[in-house]
Formats: sequence, structure tokens, C-alpha cells
Amino acid sequence: MLKLRVITALILFPLAVCGILFLSNNSFAAFVGLIMLVGAYEWAGFAKFPSLPAKIAYVVIVATILFSLWLIDFLLSVNFMNGLAAVFWLFALLLLFGYPGSANFWSGKSVIIAVMGLFLLTITWYAIISIHAITELEFAQTHISGPYLLLSALMLIFAADTGAYFSGKRFGKNKLAPKISPGKSIEGVVGGLMLALVMSVLFTLWHGGSSQDYLHIIGITIVTVIFSVIGDLTESMFKRQANIKDSSNLLPGHGGILDRVDSITAAGPIFFITLSLIYPLP
Repeated sequence: MLKLRVITALILFPLAVCGILFLSNNSFAAFVGLIMLVGAYEWAGFAKFPSLPAKIAYVVIVATILFSLWLIDFLLSVNFMNGLAAVFWLFALLLLFGYPGSANFWSGKSVIIAVMGLFLLTITWYAIISIHAITELEFAQTHISGPYLLLSALMLIFAADTGAYFSGKRFGKNKLAPKISPGKSIEGVVGGLMLALVMSVLFTLWHGGSSQDYLHIIGITIVTVIFSVIGDLTESMFKRQANIKDSSNLLPGHGGILDRVDSITAAGPIFFITLSLIYPLP
């Protein structure tokens, strides 16, 4: 399984990097939009939509919303979308803390699950595209472009996932959320956070950051990693109620699109929110 995961990752990673660095923001928006639409089809499985036409209709609804946002060129303010993302993920956090009792609110209710997925996918798309669209960010002694910033954020999330996987395998004893995801451990989360912090410190060192820059990046890293775990657990919670192991079998060794981007669904928007609060964005 690990070998298959590595092979798939080695194929997907260069494609993702090329898309981030070389596509225009509009082309990248379409690229990420297609990924979100595959995720929408998988989410329709969580909602237990009874037929293929119903799943396709759900994908069309998500596509219409994403296209409308793109068509009006992000007319909705960043503050509004960031506020929406913050409310959504705080609500998801409450559902996680209250699980399994909180499942009474949404379990078996296709409409509620579908609406949750609609918000999750839309917010994720908006945050990723907004980061990519940043013309330049003044950090330390350099100016960082949006694509480079997005790639750095994804590497941070990837480092947290990788560190959590291996430290959890080696040291994991205390379960993080056994009722939601029995395989995750507190030791794994700590290991992932440590690796992400090392990467963020090296990133700041590379750019000649001040002590204030270190504090800012460490703060952004901690919040982002915490919410990457929340995103992962949120998907696991919905999969558990739907009695689904993987969102699909699209990616060998990884499951489906949602299984691969679950951490990003929360970490991406929260990264953008904290970035917006700390650094003035053009």
C-alpha cells in the first residue's frame, strides 16, 4: 500500500506544481474547479443520493456556483468569504467535538449533508484561487507571489500529513478521535506539527526573516496544521456515518479526491484567513 501511495504521489505532485506555477489564475481556477467537481460527485456518495442523475445534478449545482463566482471575478469581498469559512469550520469543529451525538443533526439527512459539502467545496476553491491570485506579498526581505505562496502552503500541509503518518506509525499510542478515525493518534499530530514547524522555520531563515516574521510564520503554521487535522477528521466523520472507507477508488493507494484533499479543505481557507489578518494583501 505504501509503495502504491508513493507512486501515485510521484505522478500527482509534478502535475500539481506545474499547474500552480505555470497556469494563469483563470486557467488554474478551472483546473481546481474540475478537482472540486470530482469531489462533489464523491460527496454525493456521502449524502447517499439514490441515483446517478441525482449525483450529476449535485455536481452541476456546485459547478454553477463556482462558475458564478469566477464570472463575477470574485465580486464577493474577501472579508465576507473569510468570515463564511471561519463560521463553517467552527461549526464543523463543534460537530466533531459533539460526535457521535452531533450526528443526530445531519446523519441520514441528504439535504443537510449536501449543503455542508457545497459550502466546503466552494470555500476551498475560493481560498485556493485567492491565494494563487495574490500578486505579491511582502515577507522579510523578499516579495512572494501567489503561486509560490500557495505551493509553500501545500508543502506545509504535506509535511504535516507526512510527519503525522510516520510518527503515528512509530510512536502512536494515544488515540486522537477513536470514534471518528481510530488510526489517528495524538503523537502523530504532534509529529506532523513538529515537521511543519521545522519547514516553516527553514522557510523564514531562507528569506532572511526577522524575529517578528518567525513569530508570524510559526503562528500561521500552528493554526494551519490544527485545521488540516480538523479537515481530515471532518471527512472521516461523514465517511463513517455513510459507512464508506474511501470517497472513491480514483487514486491508487490514496482513495478518492476528497481523501487526498481533506486536509486542504480546512487548512487552505484558514491559512488564507490568518495570512490576511497578519499581512496586508494587495
